[in-house]
Amino acid sequence: MSSLLSRLFALVAVAILPAIAIQAYNEIDLRRTRQVEVQDEVLGLAKLAAAEQQQIVLGVRQAMTALSELPAIKEKDVQGCNAYLSRIKQRYPEFIVFIVVDINGNSFCDSTREHKPSTAAGRAYFASVVKTGQFTVGEFAVGRTTGRNVLQFALPFYDDQDRMGGIVVAALSLDWLADYIAKKGVPTGAALAITDRNGICLARYPDNALFVGKKLPAGKDPTLSNGTVEDMVNIDGVRRIVGFAAVGEDLLVSYGLGKAQTFTKIEHRTQRDVLFIFMGALVVLILTAWGAQRFIQRPFAQLVDAANRWRLGEFGRRLDIPGNSEIARVARAFNAMADALKHREHELSEAREQFHQSQEMESVGQLTGGVAHDFNNLLTVVSANLELIEAGDDIGKIRHFAAAARRAVDRGAKLTAQLLAFSRRQILNPRPVNTNQLVSEFQGIIRKAVGEACRVKVWTSEGLWLCHVDPARLETALLNLALNARDAMPNGGVLDIEMKNVVVGEGAVAGCLPGSYVRLSVRDTGSGMPPEVRNRVFEPFFTTKEVGKGSGLGLSMVYGFVRQSGGHIAVESALGKGTTVSLYLPRATQTPSVELDDVRSQAFPAGSERVLVVEDNDDLLDLTSAMLTRSGYQVRCARNGTEALRLLRSEEFDLLLSDIVMPNGINGIEVAREARKLNKGIKILLASGYAGDALDRHQAVGEFPIIDKPFRMSELAARLRSILHEA
Repeated sequence: MSSLLSRLFALVAVAILPAIAIQAYNEIDLRRTRQVEVQDEVLGLAKLAAAEQQQIVLGVRQAMTALSELPAIKEKDVQGCNAYLSRIKQRYPEFIVFIVVDINGNSFCDSTREHKPSTAAGRAYFASVVKTGQFTVGEFAVGRTTGRNVLQFALPFYDDQDRMGGIVVAALSLDWLADYIAKKGVPTGAALAITDRNGICLARYPDNALFVGKKLPAGKDPTLSNGTVEDMVNIDGVRRIVGFAAVGEDLLVSYGLGKAQTFTKIEHRTQRDVLFIFMGALVVLILTAWGAQRFIQRPFAQLVDAANRWRLGEFGRRLDIPGNSEIARVARAFNAMADALKHREHELSEAREQFHQSQEMESVGQLTGGVAHDFNNLLTVVSANLELIEAGDDIGKIRHFAAAARRAVDRGAKLTAQLLAFSRRQILNPRPVNTNQLVSEFQGIIRKAVGEACRVKVWTSEGLWLCHVDPARLETALLNLALNARDAMPNGGVLDIEMKNVVVGEGAVAGCLPGSYVRLSVRDTGSGMPPEVRNRVFEPFFTTKEVGKGSGLGLSMVYGFVRQSGGHIAVESALGKGTTVSLYLPRATQTPSVELDDVRSQAFPAGSERVLVVEDNDDLLDLTSAMLTRSGYQVRCARNGTEALRLLRSEEFDLLLSDIVMPNGINGIEVAREARKLNKGIKILLASGYAGDALDRHQAVGEFPIIDKPFRMSELAARLRSILHEA
């Protein structure tokens, strides 16, 4: 409901946006216009101030021109020159001193009372006048005799033979210049400054004492900056719009107006307009909220409440929304749906019981394919060893064949026990178990169960203790954990199975009693579980899978088995980080026993041809090889399709005997087809314990002769002789 209101408010806000955009454009345009006006204003004020400074400079030049024509100065009459300059100084108090120097820069008269000798040598203005012979405006300087801030003006004078006789120097007081511009009525927030050609401040208003003698950001070349305007922050931290106007080629006047004061009226108007827009938008949103609550939120709240009640099975709840609005029509449709749901609930309750029963049996179907193949292999080993025992007369060989048959019988018993344990129909039969060996032998079934998309890694541990558990139930638990890991990795991943000795101390693992354990960890790289799911994983019939994808019994069976065995189970999981299930299996205190039964052997039809036997079951491969060798055949063995193809390419064989279902990606059908490509005369016999849909998938039905597992060794020998002797 809040999402619906949010969207409604968003629509209203979008509708207001054009008005806000238009107002914003007007404000921006107004500020742009005001910016241009201020730029024109500051440039005009700067030019006006520059014109006044130009008049001062012209007045100084005229006065110095008159001085340069005085006979006392031309004739270097020291006494007359000193007297005249003293009178000029009284007439022009803005000048600190007047000095006349010779061509070497040494003074010979001045306006001071002491008439101390001084020199202008080394001053930039002196060098400029000597070089150009023209009137020169100097730079910011500190008087050598007075120690005050001055701006010097210099003009050469000539003798009667029209030779440069020396230079007249006038030092203008910068304090007087600062007072002069301070009286120009500069408004608050504005700034008027005069800089020399190097950008050094000569005078400024306001705060002259803070700026005089310092290089200003506004200090630029007078020729290049004349008539320009910039928006800048000065060293006083105030942003201003500054206009520049040059006084000849030597001085630059800058006049700046503060942006804060300049745009105050515009900002006040903007704030007022924003307030009006905000108040208008607030009124619109309040009316929208009231209308939404009255005509949308309340009716939808009734719809949600009714839907929640129906979800809980209370189908008697009905909606009462009057009128013929869209929501009223939806309410009537909801009422009709409630009637239909009530009718179907009865039908669903009857089907639910049957569905639960089918769920409990679903997991059994996941085992049948792989178990059928392995079980038929075991039966073949048992049958063949019994035949060899019947035909044999060497007690050593008889014991060897009997041991192989016993191993096959034991593995068959394990498979049978596994099926019974999975269906929860077997009492625990714990004994010392080597977990390394059990997992290594059982990993074939695990790989088939999880599929090719998941990569299985088994990490054994040297010196692993024996654990005291029921091996068949342990295999079932391991299979359940592998299937859960597979379902958590729908796009594939890595399944790690690790065995390790651990000693658990008091309180080290929550819920686990102190002691020695073999820890069997199953770790996947899947989606992981949130805390609320992780806390319930061991509850019977609890499952997060879709309907028909699981019964919810797997982990509860694992939990019951581990706890019944005196161990502990722990789960570590987080969303996006995979899941690790650790089984703490109690360490065994006794060793397993081995038993052998007496068996007999039997003779087989003989032959001398070269036969390649391909079988992934080591016992069945050894048994078949021994029987064929005993019968005179020249036998080579391969444990997978890759090894078989290597032998077929390097040697010649009369017959290929190959299992159909094999690991490493190459099955017996593919090996047989490649064998015929390499040797057109080779005979083929395939064996199948559980081929499944392999023949259909490879379109090989009827292509090769097949012997079904389990088969008797005598039956196999007869089939070989028949195939080898056929035309």
